[in-house]
Amino acid sequence: MAKGKNNNSKHSSLTTSQAILTLGLTVGFLLIACGIILGLMVIQGPDLTKAVFSAIGHWWWSFLAFAILGILLLAFLLAQLFVWPVKAITKVMLAFEEDPLTSDRVRSVHYNQEIDNLGQLLNATMTQVQNLVHSQQDFVSDVSHELRTPVAIVKGHLNLLERWGKDDPEVLADSLSSSLSEIKRMEVLVNEMLELTRAEKLTVNADQVQTAVWPVVERVYHDFQILHPEFVWTFDNGLDQKAAVAIRPDHLEQLLIILLDNALKYSTERKEVHLALAKTGAWVEIGVQDFGQGIAAEDLDRIFDRFYRVDKARVHQPGGNGLGLSIVKKMVAAYGGQVQVESALGSGSSFRLRFPLTTEQVVTESNEDEK
Repeated sequence: MAKGKNNNSKHSSLTTSQAILTLGLTVGFLLIACGIILGLMVIQGPDLTKAVFSAIGHWWWSFLAFAILGILLLAFLLAQLFVWPVKAITKVMLAFEEDPLTSDRVRSVHYNQEIDNLGQLLNATMTQVQNLVHSQQDFVSDVSHELRTPVAIVKGHLNLLERWGKDDPEVLADSLSSSLSEIKRMEVLVNEMLELTRAEKLTVNADQVQTAVWPVVERVYHDFQILHPEFVWTFDNGLDQKAAVAIRPDHLEQLLIILLDNALKYSTERKEVHLALAKTGAWVEIGVQDFGQGIAAEDLDRIFDRFYRVDKARVHQPGGNGLGLSIVKKMVAAYGGQVQVESALGSGSSFRLRFPLTTEQVVTESNEDEK
């Protein structure tokens, strides 16, 4: 990078855009001035022209010098006006090169729409890059923080076994069990972080993906009924089988599994889960309600943050990494949907996913309503 800067510094000042514009404008103004003078000479006739030059006398050369100087100054100022926005953009990009997290931005140029559009595009690109840098920093910080404890636990058990524990069957079994448990927790954490990264980078073409909601939700609902017969399950369906949304079926299934898993984890006393489907205007709503411990009001705004846990006692339990709802939020947003939550301590929580109906479905229903 420094080599590129050195190469740029070797360029002659005569090859800059401002110098070229100044020279071009000067020549252009001089040609215009000469054309005006010649035109006046033709119109006034040779006698009047000769009288004018005689009246000017020896001031002629001074007048010509001042005219050329004025034209040169005017050309320089106009060139400066044209080139200044480019210099401002260059200055901001150099600052961005030195510090990717700089707050400098390109200012609007109201008299040059093309340069202004370029500046706004660069601002948007810088903001996007800075968001990626922040995400990377958060990712590294969060993962290092979350992995520190299980790595320390596994290391401690291995050191214990290396010193004397391998000769004690009871200590050996306990250390192996604890180590395997922590390794499984690290595996879950890594998988969830990968899922979150995919959700953040998810790009969707709504015209190429459509999924009927009812069959997917019904399949997941029956699977959980079989896996968890100790719970009371309720399914309220207000959709027809043709209602479709723009989301991949495996992603919709993943969202449901995350919400239902959370409902099961936090339903310690009243083991009951309600699942509901409804259509509100041009939106499909999927509701998951539990009757567990609930979420305090001060925690509602943070439950979608990565690694945030409402119940701190679940920190070391499998699946309690605090990433599930972050994945839900990112994935739903990528598909143009919304996530809403209502909760109160001791009364349980209700999560609602909202997705827009596909265009074909909305058009069909509008035609049927008109008939």
